[in-house]
Amino acid sequence: MSGRSGWARGAAMALVLAAPICLAACAGTGYQYVKSSENHTYFKVPDNWKLYDEDTVLNALKSTLSSDEISQARDNSWTTIFDASPDPSIQHVANSGSAYPVGRAIVQTLSPDSADSVSLQSLRNLFFDVDTALDNGTAHVTSYDLVEFDGGFHGSHLVGRIDTKKGSVSFNQVAVIDQASSKVYAISVSCSTGCYDKYESKIDNVVDSWTVKDN
Repeated sequence: MSGRSGWARGAAMALVLAAPICLAACAGTGYQYVKSSENHTYFKVPDNWKLYDEDTVLNALKSTLSSDEISQARDNSWTTIFDASPDPSIQHVANSGSAYPVGRAIVQTLSPDSADSVSLQSLRNLFFDVDTALDNGTAHVTSYDLVEFDGGFHGSHLVGRIDTKKGSVSFNQVAVIDQASSKVYAISVSCSTGCYDKYESKIDNVVDSWTVKDN
């Protein structure tokens, strides 16, 4: 199978950009909501997980992205990053095999060309190049289900593991597009397989709470 499509590669920059987030405590549950009112999207994370705001992430990217690239990502996407480590770092998002869960959620506006090429294949390869790993015999799919949300949102929910030279990485992700194929809505949580086994219930709760509405 082929790797990521062009739109998915373009979305990679947005995956590390955190836009403003709106938080509301879930009283007595140990969780807090993360919400994008503009995109009618929300989910919940444990209240002791670190959430990174826009200024923190953009300051960390000044040496790698141009001002135009940062401005473009700000205009075309909404993203937040979260880290369960007791010693959190913005750098953990680049280490999918970390000892604690780390996650990213994104809403990415698609260009007309990208909208034409988006598919179930590109959605499942948005965060990890799963298809290439499957071809190489280094990916193991625990579950792969097609999903639909009210309003015509559709895509897939994938749970799996990828074996690398540095160790095994487990992940849980949902990625959907709207009925008009104008936006991608996706969330992923990952860490080392040993970590994943330990925190599986919390990771499931985060991903299962991913909600997208049309209004």
